Amino acid sequence: MKRVLSLAACAFLALLASLTIATAASSPLITRHRTITCPFLVNGRLTIDVPPRSGAMPTIDFDYPAKVTMFSFRDRNLFLVAVDEASPSRLRIIISAQLNRNSGRYDGQFFVDSGGNQLMHDNGPVHCRVG
Repeated sequence: MKRVLSLAACAFLALLASLTIATAASSPLITRHRTITCPFLVNGRLTIDVPPRSGAMPTIDFDYPAKVTMFSFRDRNLFLVAVDEASPSRLRIIISAQLNRNSGRYDGQFFVDSGGNQLMHDNGPVHCRVG
């Protein structure tokens, strides 16, 4: 009888341990806060606060109030589209860049409308850093 009880206790502990491991493996990982900085042109700078969960839209620091409508930062690619907050039909920013493994930067192209009441479109190369 003692042997049956000890076997049952061992089986219970093994089940409890496997459930604990399975729960820990399925819970979301705690990721550190990441910020992407993308300088463009002479004085332009865009700062992106990467959201902790996939699918969420980041907040950005830009010269004009802008809302991110598309964002992807995975598979060594960075893609962002943002529109003007007051006028969502006005495109403000597009960045498409890929990881350069040698430099650790995301190199690509940008498009930006940095005009106030008038359209002022610029585009060119961009080199973003993750920090």
